[in-house]
Amino acid sequence: MLPQHPVYRKLDAAVTVLGIDLEDWFGLGVAFVVLSRVSDLVVGRLLGMPRAEAGVSALATGACFVLWRRVRERAPRHFVRHLLGYLSEPDAYVVTPDQDANPYVM
Repeated sequence: MLPQHPVYRKLDAAVTVLGIDLEDWFGLGVAFVVLSRVSDLVVGRLLGMPRAEAGVSALATGACFVLWRRVRERAPRHFVRHLLGYLSEPDAYVVTPDQDANPYVM
């Protein structure tokens, strides 16, 4: 009799922390850092309110995250990674005949 092994159907499941994917946490952290620097320049220097910087950057990060989640639920998985790969190397996605077709010899 052949050995039997359990079948794990969700091997490609995303890793989540508090229900949010790790990629989203990374994007959220990057957005917060960028928006905190921008709010430091705009709110802190122009308006002269250094305490309002954190609130503005947190609200802007939350708004960006909500917008990102809405876009992401309509896009396929790893859409941004594949889009960046396509934009950086469009020649790799061109369908051409195989010039080096070597058949397997057995």
